[in-house]
Amino acid sequence: MPAHRYVSRTDFRTRSKSRNFLYTSPAHRSSMRKPYLNADEIPNYTIEESARYLHVDYDKISYWVIGGDGVAPLSTVFTRKPFLLSFKNLVECFVLESLRNIHGISLQAVRKSIEQLRIARPSKYPLADYDLHTEHGKLIYLDEHDKLTCLTRGGQLVFREILMPFLRRVERNERGIARRLFPFTRKAHLKSPTNAPRVVMIDPQVAFGMPVLVNSRISTAFLLSRRKGGASVKQLAADYGRPETEIEEALQLEEAA
Repeated sequence: MPAHRYVSRTDFRTRSKSRNFLYTSPAHRSSMRKPYLNADEIPNYTIEESARYLHVDYDKISYWVIGGDGVAPLSTVFTRKPFLLSFKNLVECFVLESLRNIHGISLQAVRKSIEQLRIARPSKYPLADYDLHTEHGKLIYLDEHDKLTCLTRGGQLVFREILMPFLRRVERNERGIARRLFPFTRKAHLKSPTNAPRVVMIDPQVAFGMPVLVNSRISTAFLLSRRKGGASVKQLAADYGRPETEIEEALQLEEAA
C-alpha cells in the first residue's frame, strides 16, 4: 500500500494553465493566488521617472509616497523593493502638485481632505478615484453625483456653480476614476496650465503606461532615442505624420532634468 493517497478520476481535479500542477479539490483551487491584472495599479514607474514626468522634485514625491518621521504617506504604494509607483500613484502625485502649487492649498489642508475622503469613500487611491475641485486656494471639494462636498469643512455641501474644474488634464471614466493623464511637457506650464498643450498622454492600457503622443503608441522615449541617433525634429514629424510642435513637446518631456 503506497504511503500517499490515490487520487481517482472521480475526484475534483484541474490542471493549472501555467504549470503542470494538480489541484485535488475546488477549495484548493480557489485558495490559490490569482494573477494581479489591474493595469492601473501595476507598479511601473520609478520615483525618478515620476519626478521627470510630473516636473516635481524627487524629494517631494518621496515624501508624498514614503512619508517621514511620524508622518504617514499621502498615497498607497505596495512595491518597495524596488520602490515603484503605479499609474494611480502617478495621478495622485499629479493631483497633489496641482493642489499645492497651482492652487496654493496647504499640505495640512490636503492631508485633512484626504483623511476625510477616505472616511467618506473607501479607496486606496482617493485622489485618483474621485474628482476634486478647489476654491480660493483654501477649500477642496469632492465632485460626485451632481453635488459638491467640501472636504476641508467636514462634508458641507455646496453649489457646483461656484467652482470650475481644475484637473482637466486627468481624464476619468463614467465612475469618476482616473483612466488617462496628460502631463505637462515643460515645467513652465505649471504656471499657466490653461494654455499648456495636451500632446502627450499616459494611459496604463497603452504602451505599458509609458508616455506616448496623444492618440498613438509612439513613445516619447523612442522619439528621444531617435533624436539622439541623429534624426531631426522635421524628419521625426514626417516619419510619424505629426506636427513638429508635438515632436518638440514630447522631446521636452523626456529631456526634463
